[in-house]
Amino acid sequence: MPTVCTFELDHRDPIYYSGEVINGRINLHTDSNKSVNEVYILFRGEAKVSWDEHKTRTSNGKTQHYTENYRGKQVYLKTHTQVFGSGDLPSGTHQYTFCIPLPLDCPTSCDMKYGKIHYEISLVIDKQWGFNKDFKQPLTVLQSYNLNMSPELLIPLVREDVKYFCCWPCTSGPVLSTLIIPFGGYAPGQKIHYTLEIDNKSGAYDLDGIELQLKQVCLFKAEIPHHKTRDIEKKLHGCCQGERVLRFSKRIIKGSLLIPSVPPSSRTDSIITVSYRVLFSIKMGDCHMDSEFDVPIVIGTIPLAQSAEDPTHVAEWIPHTPDTPAGATGGDMPPSYDNCKPPSFEEATNLGDRFIDTDVDEHNRTNDFIPRYPMYTNFAQPTAPPEASDSPPSTVPVLSLPQGPTAPTNAENSTGVTESGTTYGWNANM
Repeated sequence: MPTVCTFELDHRDPIYYSGEVINGRINLHTDSNKSVNEVYILFRGEAKVSWDEHKTRTSNGKTQHYTENYRGKQVYLKTHTQVFGSGDLPSGTHQYTFCIPLPLDCPTSCDMKYGKIHYEISLVIDKQWGFNKDFKQPLTVLQSYNLNMSPELLIPLVREDVKYFCCWPCTSGPVLSTLIIPFGGYAPGQKIHYTLEIDNKSGAYDLDGIELQLKQVCLFKAEIPHHKTRDIEKKLHGCCQGERVLRFSKRIIKGSLLIPSVPPSSRTDSIITVSYRVLFSIKMGDCHMDSEFDVPIVIGTIPLAQSAEDPTHVAEWIPHTPDTPAGATGGDMPPSYDNCKPPSFEEATNLGDRFIDTDVDEHNRTNDFIPRYPMYTNFAQPTAPPEASDSPPSTVPVLSLPQGPTAPTNAENSTGVTESGTTYGWNANM
């Protein structure tokens, strides 16, 4: 029988807020004695960035093509706890408990094309002979961002733009656009409701339609071989409306953009930062460049209470996180993650290209792990009439989690751990 290692965490899903304490235990089973230098528990929280750029240079009159690698690393937390010293580790089952406090400034886990912020617990068997055995359990860390602690986000976002079709002396009347978004911050699962006012004062041109997009902007900072930045922009959600705005006419257009399961806006200085913006464009027709402008927007982990259509009972379920002052919430417990119907995997994770950590041996990588971000699935929705049922209807908005390949089931597993805890297992031949 191979050596088996399982991890049991105090959270049903391996998701923790910065400032929380990770409690759990590791069960190690070996079928024979092992000669070891030590056995230890390692916890790492770090960010890595890396990308290649193809360049050319001239040497002795000849053009050379080469590839330059830019990279960077930032360590947020690293602990090493010995659980067995040098000697013979006897066969049988061994249980090790751990308690790991997370700093409040830990940035949120993410995995993107040119970098990732990653947290994992490892049990390492440092063998006297042969290769070490490393059993890993990755987890998601969320830097809490309670939007209710930032009152400036209650101020509506208003963006005005003026566009002329031609240059003097052939200029026409302007197109006046005003985009209004009720709040400056939202949480995943919410909808950004917008109002767009267009006044086409042009006497010669009609407008062909409008498009709005919610975009994620990720900035990566490398330090080796020298400081350099690179960013990528990803469209999260968009909507197009083809209604024409005729010359000398006005139109008011309303719509919404859904926020998928994404990490919150970055709040700390890191080599990876995430921000969001709403991009608006007017289709000016053939022979004219589209008119575009954007509005920065904040995405947090806890939505504004005022952004609910019925905020009467919102305080009852706003989660109390480690950075939330006492009295800021009305309830003692956060909303339950249990019994929630998650969105589809593709919709919830919104995956793109993912980072490959070449510093880690390919047999030791945890590439199948996907960070998961809770969504407020029925927040800011009108309360529906209750259906006939023997049990009272629930009117409390709930959080749901994207169903990824690392998501545990609620049923009892083969190791006997029930819904009160989740077990993650690794097998290795030693």
